[in-house]
Amino acid sequence: MKILKGIACALALLCAAQTAAFAEGFGVYEWSASGTAMGEAYMFGENDPAVLAYNPAQITKLDGKYMSIGTSWVNPAVSSSFNFMGKPEQDWDNEYSPAVIPYFYYAQKAGKNSWWGLALFARYGNQIEYDDMWPGRYDTVYSGIKGLTLQPTYAFKINDKLSMGVGLDINYIELRMKKDVPLIKDLSKFGASKSSYLADTHSDLQGDTTSIGWVASLMYDFTPKTSMAVMYRARVKHTMDADTDFDYSMTPYGRALMAANPAVGKQLLAGLPRTSGSHGTVTLPDSITIGLGHKFNDRTRMELSAVWTNWATYDNLDIYFDAAALKNTPALARKDWKASWRLGVGIEHKLSDKWSIMGGYVFDQSPVPYDTMDFTVPTGDRHRGSIGFKYRPNANGELAFAYSAIWAGTRDVYSHVGNMDFTSAHLHDGLTQIVSLGYTIKLK
Repeated sequence: MKILKGIACALALLCAAQTAAFAEGFGVYEWSASGTAMGEAYMFGENDPAVLAYNPAQITKLDGKYMSIGTSWVNPAVSSSFNFMGKPEQDWDNEYSPAVIPYFYYAQKAGKNSWWGLALFARYGNQIEYDDMWPGRYDTVYSGIKGLTLQPTYAFKINDKLSMGVGLDINYIELRMKKDVPLIKDLSKFGASKSSYLADTHSDLQGDTTSIGWVASLMYDFTPKTSMAVMYRARVKHTMDADTDFDYSMTPYGRALMAANPAVGKQLLAGLPRTSGSHGTVTLPDSITIGLGHKFNDRTRMELSAVWTNWATYDNLDIYFDAAALKNTPALARKDWKASWRLGVGIEHKLSDKWSIMGGYVFDQSPVPYDTMDFTVPTGDRHRGSIGFKYRPNANGELAFAYSAIWAGTRDVYSHVGNMDFTSAHLHDGLTQIVSLGYTIKLK
């Protein structure tokens, strides 16, 4: 019974670490091709319903009905240099595993001083994969988070200079996580060494959740050329239901022990769960965005933006299980993330009636503290550069293309399982490349 209880505790810790990545998932900012081209400093985008994601009040500048659709291709890459006690250093890269992020927007004028719109875009997401037998497999093998926000929005003019937009944030998250955990037990009473590494447990967790938050923005036009906006997105509390499949591979020592003493082997394997339901609650952060936009003339405009995201809402996570062996073993995971800032600048210049060029730069502060750093979010502070173009084939249509590169700062990760996997790892050469394509049309 003590052996099973110890194994149950190990499995509980395994599931807690996996589900924790649900709340750690990268914040996604690729909300439109034009916005990506300007480093996501896009609160005052012109003739584009995609501003629903950046600043809902800006749709009060639209005259007519507009629709925008597009997607971004995101490919993260990072290298890890592992240090082992008494062994040579090893270098590993993540597997090629790109993600696709779609978006859709529609907005129209509803009355003299009112507008409405509908947005579908991603605010959270993550996809990174590693080799099944890499040294960090006890931290993660695969982290996949797909998030979509459905945002119905209403906007109105308070007066000639002041506008407001409000909307719901119907937030859907789908999670899949894979990782391993070593089963280590004190089997001295059976004649084995005090601490015996018996098996690796492979797990595959899948779940989803939907919850509702809200968004509001306020915009003030100092002059026809200069505007300021503030947007608040409320925190969203999610309760997730997930299913976890377990598979066990015995180590050579574990197989030898079972062969030498079948009674011990039977006790080790009996009652181990092959699947379990699990439940946890996380709170995704609220955020405040402040933007300033200025038009130098009819051809050139610039935006400055600052985003404060309250990642401090993600401090810990409690997980409960349905499987009998795990029923009385809730798992506690400490993350202790901190609030962080994202600062950006973007510029757009019309080269001609048909062509525009855009560019942007972003500094993105990491919210992950030193002692809870892991491989599911393998980045330090990030620098991002973007460039893009718009092409207008006619008076009502506009194509947008953007390319972004994100350079991640170096970080160190330390073993969470007593140096069984490695002593320390140095994350370096982090580069995420993004290609975005979108089309906007004025319907009427």
